[in-house]
Amino acid sequence: MNFRKLTICLGVVLVSQSAHAQLAKKDNLTFKEIQDRVNTLLESKDPLAKDSIKWEASHLIESKNEEYIKHGKSVFNFLGDSKSVDLAHQNLLKQFPKSDYAASASLDDILKNYTEPSSLDKDIATWTKRYKTLLKQASFADASYAKISNKLLANDAVAAAKKYAARITKEAPKATFAYNYAKQAYEKGDQATSVRLVEEIIQQYPGVLENNKYFAQQLYTLQAQLYSKQQKWKEALTLIEEQKIPLEDIKFQALMQTGRNFDAFLLLDARFAMTALSPIQEQEGPTLFKNLGSTAAQWEAYKQRIEQKKTKENETQWKNAMISEESIDFDLVDMDGKRVKSSDYKGKIIVIDFWATWCGPCVNSFPGMQAAVDKYKEDPEVVFLFINTWERGADYKTKVKSFIQEKGYRFHVVFDTMESDALVEKYGIKGIPTKIIIDKNGRVRFKSSGSSPVVKEILDEISYKIEMVKKSN
Repeated sequence: MNFRKLTICLGVVLVSQSAHAQLAKKDNLTFKEIQDRVNTLLESKDPLAKDSIKWEASHLIESKNEEYIKHGKSVFNFLGDSKSVDLAHQNLLKQFPKSDYAASASLDDILKNYTEPSSLDKDIATWTKRYKTLLKQASFADASYAKISNKLLANDAVAAAKKYAARITKEAPKATFAYNYAKQAYEKGDQATSVRLVEEIIQQYPGVLENNKYFAQQLYTLQAQLYSKQQKWKEALTLIEEQKIPLEDIKFQALMQTGRNFDAFLLLDARFAMTALSPIQEQEGPTLFKNLGSTAAQWEAYKQRIEQKKTKENETQWKNAMISEESIDFDLVDMDGKRVKSSDYKGKIIVIDFWATWCGPCVNSFPGMQAAVDKYKEDPEVVFLFINTWERGADYKTKVKSFIQEKGYRFHVVFDTMESDALVEKYGIKGIPTKIIIDKNGRVRFKSSGSSPVVKEILDEISYKIEMVKKSN
């Protein structure tokens, strides 16, 4: 278990505390004391720290304090202990049946089993009577009706969704529902409805847009996308530049369509220096060069020149990153239940990719890693091991296997121990994805983190490093 990751997810601050306090037996315990105690254990180097956290959390969920139970539940939820999470949930429902937690849980059950609007209306009516006191609180009522309306909207029951959304009193959740409706209409190709809703939000909820910058950026992003669909390039460009919206392709097209061809080239050139061109830039590149007085042949020459320059720079960087450190022996189990030992690969180059299903950058690099696996599949000198680590949940092996099968990756997946003595911890790795390349003599020659969704970038880097290791041996 990556204790540091858990600290970040809980969003708490590390401070020194007594290492032996028994939290749930204290009187008048503050929420901060619970946070501090858990974080002290998270930072501990003691291999029994995880058991200590579970021990403390188990006392919390058995307490008579609603907040203690909730916090214990959150700890178990992160640790992937579903049985303890369910126990905490049942304790909350049993001890506090009229609480907002119980009411929200009941509503979640209703929405989870939702089939069609009329049956939902009956269930919501019963639920409303049961929790009528709580529904007098505007914040709880608004959150509940927003949850109902958005669920109905997601199920295309627009009329019913509007009915419940009309019960919302505060502007922020009203605006959010309208945005969700506008976004759904856009995705379904109903531009007229989406445009109308976006304009209504801007007119009716200026305060929400002023106070919630994240919401404002979402809305203006949608508006810029609508402008591009309508080919209102001047309006789209003005909005993107004023609001600093990261819609690179639309901005690129808008710059070309409004005659700002050199600015379009600067945008393309800045991206190309860092990564691959987008499909739109690749497609419009010849036209852009023509607008600038150049030819299609000059466009191809430009691309070749930039690719050569990047390759040379990358190779220099990769060459300078070469190291020579002792590798760490391992004895693990793969996705098929077979033992995988480092000694099995003596005399081979081993490419190790530490990853987890929840890690977006890990998954983003997989198409490139698959290309690398395919390139070297006939090479008897090279093996790839995708070591799944820092995974969450007791059923992580099933989840990992389903993920790999669903995506169709042909990887040799090996499971780390998921404990304090995990291989990822022994290597001192602080973040994933991290890739390690071990030479035939058992020495680590490359150790790098980072990711790219561009297949060529991953393939070029892995290939170059493998060939360098071959030469060094």
